[in-house]
Amino acid sequence: MLLTFILQGHPEALPINPIARWEGVFPVIESLHICGFTLLVGTIAILDFRLMGIFLRAQPVWRLARELSKWIWLGLIIQLITGPYLFSGDPREYLAVTAFRTKMILFAVALVYHFTVVRQATVPTEISTPLGWRRPAGALSLCLWVAVLLSGLWIGNL
Repeated sequence: MLLTFILQGHPEALPINPIARWEGVFPVIESLHICGFTLLVGTIAILDFRLMGIFLRAQPVWRLARELSKWIWLGLIIQLITGPYLFSGDPREYLAVTAFRTKMILFAVALVYHFTVVRQATVPTEISTPLGWRRPAGALSLCLWVAVLLSGLWIGNL
């Protein structure tokens, strides 16, 4: 009987989604989302700066990429769990916001770029091999991730 009451959409019915049901859930999930994004983008930024030849020059790019890989994956997994969960709280509202749609497009582009171009730029090579095309690849990657970050911040200000 209660389930029928809830499924019929009565305004008195408690929402099933915990984000909409309990006030404290959203800030916790959003905090985890931000921590995951920081882990994801922070480790990618370290790799991008190395590709540009700014930091950690003595360490081969391929080795740094291998060492950061597990942290990049962990950050991505956190994003892929918390992001849809946050979205499920009010999908119509999120889809109506241009900043959200922009963030999702940029996020997809940045991921594809990272797992194609950046991955190719981090394959093992001779230590004496010049950076060449890796510098602009790292710079573009960093720009894409900063754009994802800024569009995410834009969502919260609308």
